[in-house]
Amino acid sequence: MQFVNRLFGKKQISLGIVGLSFLTKGISIAISKYNESNELRLVHCEFIATDQPPDLTVALAGLFQLYPLERFDCHLVLTLDNYRHINIEAPPVADNELAEAIRWKIQDLIDFPVDKAVIDYFSTPPTGRVNSGKSLDIIASPLDTIKHQVELCQKANLNLKVIDIQETSLRNLAALLPENDRGVAILFLQDSNGMIILQKQATIYLSRKFNTGIDKLGLNNNTFDTDRAQSEQSSLALEIQRSLDYVESVYGIPPFSGLAVIPIAQNTQTLLEILNDHHGITARIMDLSTILDSDIMLDDLTQSLCAPVIGATWRYTVEKLCSSK
Repeated sequence: MQFVNRLFGKKQISLGIVGLSFLTKGISIAISKYNESNELRLVHCEFIATDQPPDLTVALAGLFQLYPLERFDCHLVLTLDNYRHINIEAPPVADNELAEAIRWKIQDLIDFPVDKAVIDYFSTPPTGRVNSGKSLDIIASPLDTIKHQVELCQKANLNLKVIDIQETSLRNLAALLPENDRGVAILFLQDSNGMIILQKQATIYLSRKFNTGIDKLGLNNNTFDTDRAQSEQSSLALEIQRSLDYVESVYGIPPFSGLAVIPIAQNTQTLLEILNDHHGITARIMDLSTILDSDIMLDDLTQSLCAPVIGATWRYTVEKLCSSK
């Protein structure tokens, strides 16, 4: 993202990393601090309800008293509605023409003007199939959305260094699981939508967003047995199974051992029982408190709201971990 890169200065020695995301009713924030061994520990994490648009200076005033946040690197995590994630066949052009070719190819695939978009891209893993072309994952976001969020961070005196997305932030958490070497699938559900990510050794093989969210699953006892809720539960299970089958078939990766579910605000155990008992999917809770070096305990509500920003603070740790293997 060339526009983004121009905003950030040279990398300076920081005390740690602040992960930040603008949600519908507030902001989620995670603070990870380097210790004497230059290793990160999660020292703070919370959701802060704010007015819209939020005044970060006011919202973070208490945290600035506890931590000199201006001396931390800030990693901003876009929410799913802030960008479009598109997979395309790589255009057959020279490297110096690729950016323009991508813009031309996706102009009819996004719902905002391509000439007012911030665009980044990365290669997908090779499939190994004969005559299979190179594919690219494209991330496109309205320029005004990026500018607005960057300005909010700068006005709050945050040292913005990275703009991240949900997929890579959650990938960082998955890479900390014991199954990382063999491959791991994680499920992240929000109120109105969800996402499944299949990754191995920090390489994302598949990320899929779907419109089945917590609100539709009927996990509350009062609505659990309705036909609509059961239909949505079946739809979710089908999305999960199709994703697992796709990665096994296309990439030739041995079947993943199961599904790690990031806790939802309430009824996480009910969700696990639905997947395990009614749909034959081996699912378990992915309790972030057990896989992170942390000074705090994380309840289900905090994890459901803050998992992406926590993952954003672990970006460099995961890169170092995977590069050493």
